[in-house]
Amino acid sequence: MNGRLVDGFNRRVKYLRMSITDRCNLSCAYCRPGVSASRHTDCGMLPLRDMLRLAKVFAGLGVSKIRITGGEPLLRKGIINFIGQISAIHGIGQVAITTNGLMLNSLAGKLRDAGARSVNISLDSLDRAKYQSITGHDGLGKVMSGIRATMAAGFQSVKMNMVVIRGVNDNEIPRFVKLSRVMKAQVRFIELMPTAAAYWNEKRFVPMSEVKSIVENMGVLSRLDTPRWSGPAEVYHLAGAKGELGFISAVSRHFCADCNRLRLTSSGKLLTCLFGGESVDLGAMAGGGASDEEISVAIINAVMKKNGVRNELNEEAIKPQMVHVGG
Repeated sequence: MNGRLVDGFNRRVKYLRMSITDRCNLSCAYCRPGVSASRHTDCGMLPLRDMLRLAKVFAGLGVSKIRITGGEPLLRKGIINFIGQISAIHGIGQVAITTNGLMLNSLAGKLRDAGARSVNISLDSLDRAKYQSITGHDGLGKVMSGIRATMAAGFQSVKMNMVVIRGVNDNEIPRFVKLSRVMKAQVRFIELMPTAAAYWNEKRFVPMSEVKSIVENMGVLSRLDTPRWSGPAEVYHLAGAKGELGFISAVSRHFCADCNRLRLTSSGKLLTCLFGGESVDLGAMAGGGASDEEISVAIINAVMKKNGVRNELNEEAIKPQMVHVGG
């Protein structure tokens, strides 16, 4: 079954975020608070062969971009080969990966050679002690080495994501801006989101308007034109900088109207909305003998029910832990 995935609001869905593991070697406060860094096996996760099959079904429906997420996707055994297989699927034009960066120093080149073209790296502090406080791991040095390796590997796009938290790392905004001056990458500031993590507190929330005001005091900002469906970030260039700055207003200025993405959890559940709560168990279908045609129909039906309005403030909406839905 070939064609275009279009939802009930006439949005063409072309982007799949695929979580391949819940495991992570960090325990970030806003993602999995109080959970020790996971080192167990991938037991309970959908086999990569089933993930690959589902990716091919999505590609047949018009999905052209797949982002591999987690947990920490680089912990999944067979990740390099899997990236190569995903990259070889007809119709998939871009394979991206989101990682905490701890393992990039040794894997960046292999990921690039396998077909990954874009890397997003979580980096919430440039201070060693503060990084350890946020993530539960003294790993800032490894992450920075991984970023350098990623830059050297020649990826088309490298982005660093900072979740801004008042009283924790908001005083580091100028340091991150300076990072964009010297690195040909995009530094992105992201609002703290009200997920299931008990860490959420309105007092910790910093709106992007406040972040942007701080940045504007550091130089002339120029808004860059980006395609409507390219992502949630407003992208700017700071005069004299090598890189770019991105501002993601996930809470104060939602981007539901332009959402063209789907999420597949590490157990194979399809989520059409991060906060919608409803899911379709494609993993069970794949493992239970369903045909590709039947899986395609299930995906099409789910996409037609995709939310068109903001749902996270609905009291009945499920607020997931980010580690379970791939960020």
